[in-house]
Amino acid sequence: MNRIKSAFEKAMERAEQFEEPGEEQRLAWKLLPEGQRLAGSFIKGQGSPFSTIEKAPPEHRSYLVKGMAKILVSNLQLPKTEGAQHTNTRVIEGLERLLADKPPIKELLQRVRYVSDQYRQFGLPQREQAYQQLKAQMEQQVAEVMSRQMGPTAAPTGGALQVNVEIMPEFQQQWLAVSAQIDQQYEQHFEEYRKQLLELV
Repeated sequence: MNRIKSAFEKAMERAEQFEEPGEEQRLAWKLLPEGQRLAGSFIKGQGSPFSTIEKAPPEHRSYLVKGMAKILVSNLQLPKTEGAQHTNTRVIEGLERLLADKPPIKELLQRVRYVSDQYRQFGLPQREQAYQQLKAQMEQQVAEVMSRQMGPTAAPTGGALQVNVEIMPEFQQQWLAVSAQIDQQYEQHFEEYRKQLLELV
């Protein structure tokens, strides 16, 4: 009668079927994370990743470049804050140096800069305006509801009854939807550029 195999035995059988990782696979496992670490340091303004890559053996460089490019590209975001704008500037500078031998890089990064500038010039003011409109609209709705519930005598003419609508979940939920709609057209361009940049690696 056949004995039922334990989960461990089944797992061992499956493991035996796997091929030994080749040299390429080993290098990728070792060097891609190293490239990612170099990118993180570069964004923070620490170390000199380019000299590290230059000093690396030629067969290691492509992995380091790939790991670094992946992290740089993933840090390319819509510049909603000064910090994000600073990170973008750093990322663009890094990609320019990292992929200098790829002809399309200059034009591609020029497009990234253009969309980034357009967002700061038009997208951010549009967001601020939409935020204030939504806030005023919700304040009016809340005031009407409170007036109905408490009666006209509850709120003096001076409008002493104040509610901070910005902390209300309903406001935050609506703002997420509105801001996502404003950002969408810019984000679509950024997503396309991220994809094209990674294809260069």
